[in-house]
Amino acid sequence: MLTVADVLALPVLAAGGPWVRAGEDRLGVRVRWVHVSEQTEVAGLLGGGELLLSTGMGLRDVDLAAYVTSLVDAGAVGLVVELGDHLDALPPALVRAARAARFPLVELHRVVRFVEVTEQVHARLLVDQHERLRFAERVHASFAGLSTTGATTAEVLDRAAELLDGPVVLEDVTHRAVAHVAGPAGTAQVLFDWSRRSRRGGGHEGWSTAPVGAPGNRWGRLVAPGPIGGRDAVLVLERAAEVLTVLRLLSPEGDRDLADRAHADLVQDLLRARPVDEAALRQRVRALGLPTRGGFAAAAVHTPGGADRATVGQTLAHVGGVGITGVLAHDVVGVLLVGREDATATLLPRLAQALPAAATLGAAGVVGELSATAEGFAEARHVAQVAAAAPRRVPGAVHRTADLGVRGLLWHLRGDHRVAQFAEAQLSPVLDAVDGGDADLALLTAYLEVGGSMTPLAARLHLSRPATYGRVERLAQRLGRDLDDPETRVALHLALLTRAQQERLGDG
Repeated sequence: MLTVADVLALPVLAAGGPWVRAGEDRLGVRVRWVHVSEQTEVAGLLGGGELLLSTGMGLRDVDLAAYVTSLVDAGAVGLVVELGDHLDALPPALVRAARAARFPLVELHRVVRFVEVTEQVHARLLVDQHERLRFAERVHASFAGLSTTGATTAEVLDRAAELLDGPVVLEDVTHRAVAHVAGPAGTAQVLFDWSRRSRRGGGHEGWSTAPVGAPGNRWGRLVAPGPIGGRDAVLVLERAAEVLTVLRLLSPEGDRDLADRAHADLVQDLLRARPVDEAALRQRVRALGLPTRGGFAAAAVHTPGGADRATVGQTLAHVGGVGITGVLAHDVVGVLLVGREDATATLLPRLAQALPAAATLGAAGVVGELSATAEGFAEARHVAQVAAAAPRRVPGAVHRTADLGVRGLLWHLRGDHRVAQFAEAQLSPVLDAVDGGDADLALLTAYLEVGGSMTPLAARLHLSRPATYGRVERLAQRLGRDLDDPETRVALHLALLTRAQQERLGDG
């Protein structure tokens, strides 16, 4: 866009020694056209946006205050007067009127060929209009297919940021930044103190914005924070907003809360975070309206049948917890709690007891850095999955690593082929049986669970003690092991737990 200041800076006009006498703060106004005129009756002659060039011929014996008023009313953006044959100096009344109206008034001290000014300005304007038309076509082509191809919010924002070559932020109606593309500026800078800056309107920073959602049902706003394109920025944002509106209507999750999605995305990014990401992560948390003081505790909820993030999130809100949720695995929901360690220690039991009885809560310790929660999530997920598979799982309890015992150790070692080889070697005599060894494995499991005591074993099998002794002796012979030996029992029990764990992994 060509402004009054841009026109004054053209070499052909700068050669006239322009001196701005009024309206200095309005030199950034856009110039739509340049017009040479000596008339003082301009009503009906101007269409708005014109910069007038004059030799001052018609400025004698007229009401200069009324003249300036007519220029302002007609939409003119400035008046340039060449001093010389007709005027030695600008009339004081003209200067006073222009200053009172904050209307740009410029005097030239040397002769300027006005025809060259109009030629250069109009050529620039036509080129600019052509470039803007081409840009508009490019914007349309860039967004054309996104609304019908199932594009994501991130893809729409990426496209907008690419066109603007700058950051783009999607916020909800409460000024929470729920999605963004920061670009080279970095998340920490773009989202710094976002909510407060957004509520102030961003006008002093040169923000461009566009509402998102149908008229009367606005659910968000797109923001290009910073002076990065004027009307072009608004064009891009409006087109992107249209696509986001359509995608929300077409999506099966169209009514899903924007902040809810942002929480899930943040959890996924926390899983990949590094220490250098700390400042950016904290700004994202603050931009979502959450505090960052006190510490962060990672927890995980195992929900049989598939990760039920909605239920976990609603339960967290019900017990008064401050945090976010996101899917960690097909059957595990991650929960990031924000607050002091003592508050977290009180909250976790309330959360565990409020969850459905089939859910299992695993928790890690409180850390001071968001970037350190990746390990906490890994630990909490491991605890929740192992505790959920334990034969004597306690509903409504908070499970931690220390509670898992040997099952936790085997879970950590589940990827080591030597553990699988150990289990296979211990159990192969019964696994290689024609019948698959299911009956023997069940007997061995029961025997080890009662600690080798025949009386409770006989009661569990609904057999007499002699019959039970006979079965155990045949099992020992098939295994080729002394079942009375403590180390043998430990080895066989580890092998059984390993096999059960592998079967669960295979089912998953």
